[in-house]
Amino acid sequence: MKADLHNHLGSNGANPGFDETIDLVYNKLGPNSAFGIADSDDFRYESFIEQKGEYERYGIEKNRAVYVPEKKVLVVKCQEMFTKEGHILAIATPYGKIVKTKDAKDAIKEAKDLGAILSAVHPFYREGIGNFLIANNNLFSQFSSWEVYNGSAEFYIPKVLPKNTNKKAFEFYNVLLPQFSNGLGISSSTDGHSVKVVGKCYTELSLNENDLQKDFLEHLDFAIRQVKSSSNLHCESNAKDAAIHTFDMIVATLKGLR
Repeated sequence: MKADLHNHLGSNGANPGFDETIDLVYNKLGPNSAFGIADSDDFRYESFIEQKGEYERYGIEKNRAVYVPEKKVLVVKCQEMFTKEGHILAIATPYGKIVKTKDAKDAIKEAKDLGAILSAVHPFYREGIGNFLIANNNLFSQFSSWEVYNGSAEFYIPKVLPKNTNKKAFEFYNVLLPQFSNGLGISSSTDGHSVKVVGKCYTELSLNENDLQKDFLEHLDFAIRQVKSSSNLHCESNAKDAAIHTFDMIVATLKGLR
């Protein structure tokens, strides 16, 4: 299954509609694909799956994910937890639940108590959790994935946004991370802020339709942890979309200051 689990849709979760979004993902990734919608202190995943549409869908694990059998596309609820120590992606979080604490250790515990699967996303990019985990290496055991390629982290501004952080994340995984944990898989995600860019990056998971029927969380976690080779990753820069998102955020901030 081709899985791009780190996405935000458009501004505040804007999208062209349920069916239209499923079609866009299907046209990009094909059948047997998955994408995540990361709540960002909001409920954009919930708003998305509650939209009307013609495609049949059914909930998995009480709507931690929904599956569209006609297109064989899985939509997974995630949350990017914006802790003060760095960002963490919680995968397959419960429907209607948000981790609100901004303390990393508390957020990790709360997310795990909710049954979520954790990924250290863009670990060495702006607001990455990498250095905090290195300093608190006992926490690596709580994670299932180390994001070695984030399409949006390819966008850099000299002296503002760092360069080559994906390369650093991959090198750290190969050289130093085994000292702390050999149970983490690697992943590639778009971290997109537009529906049109979903699927630019993805991770090939050993997950099939039968795995959705029973013990979904266990199968998903196992599949994520099993990815150890870059041959299972598709990595494509999402710098243009990231630049547009950054510009939009600056404009919104300036408007808010008026």
